[in-house]
Amino acid sequence: MTKRELLAVSAAIILAAVFLASYFLLFKQSSSIIKVFHAGSLSLALSDAEKAYEKLRPGVDIQREPSGSVKAVRKISDLGKWCDVVLTADYRVIEQYLIPKHADWLIIFCSNEVVLCYTDKSKYASEINSNNWYEILMRPGVKFGFSNPNLDPCGYRALTILYMASKYYGKDAIWEKLVVESIPNVEVKVNDSIHYVLFPSKPNYELGRLVLRDKSVDLVQLLEAGTLDYAFEYRNVAEEHGLKYVRLPPELSLVSRPYLNVRVVLHAGDPKRCRTVEISEIRYGLTIPKCCRNCKGAEEFVKWLLYGEGRKILEEHGFVIIPYEYKGPVPPSLRG
Repeated sequence: MTKRELLAVSAAIILAAVFLASYFLLFKQSSSIIKVFHAGSLSLALSDAEKAYEKLRPGVDIQREPSGSVKAVRKISDLGKWCDVVLTADYRVIEQYLIPKHADWLIIFCSNEVVLCYTDKSKYASEINSNNWYEILMRPGVKFGFSNPNLDPCGYRALTILYMASKYYGKDAIWEKLVVESIPNVEVKVNDSIHYVLFPSKPNYELGRLVLRDKSVDLVQLLEAGTLDYAFEYRNVAEEHGLKYVRLPPELSLVSRPYLNVRVVLHAGDPKRCRTVEISEIRYGLTIPKCCRNCKGAEEFVKWLLYGEGRKILEEHGFVIIPYEYKGPVPPSLRG
């Protein structure tokens, strides 16, 4: 072998070694990433969970993407994106959008309730209470908000609460003034004892009394700035951000069985995206989707979240841990 040939072989070996080292380094880095799509209301709790878990497992990199729960699952079902864990504020959106094509199972793990938040800057802040909250919202000049029902469970829950309140208090003006005046093409149809609220795919939304945002936590900044008087939020979000809030009757707040049998039709008028969600007490859900790239790491993280220090973190952020309910072939390690 000539000197030139020897140098060429040596260079090839060095390049191959560099390539293999780079490959294994990248593989190791990707295998340590745990990508999480989650509901916005879980943001602060999962931020603390992320720090605690990464401290416990050096080398693990939890990458979180908060959004409305419907938007979170549609990233997978509609946009073909991947993640390792999905946590939603309504387990039913996992059933509706991911099972069985994109996931096989889910775990129902905690509850919450919807409250009406406000600050000292809010109009009539010194007057509002659990008995007159809807009257305050209907007063001239008052602005309130909830998240987009097509993107976020807190939004379709707030929509349902206002509809049920109109029946609970016997005042149709609650629904007409607080919803229909701002979104004229929202519809209600009653079939026997079932009330269907059809929220259009393209709402004719008129900015005025009602303010819509993609996810409920987006409204917090507007409240704190004083540009919004009231917002429907989860109780844990209110407490995490130090907001004042009015608790609604249990039949309306969805902390227990709702006052009416309501189903919300999301993206009404769009055959491809239309989904019907049954309204019941609030129950959060999680799953590891089929598109996961670090399935083992995801399973270990979920186990820690449900049975380890993560459970305590969730409780510290105001979530009520309930007896876990397992739907589908949940991995044995996640059954306690």
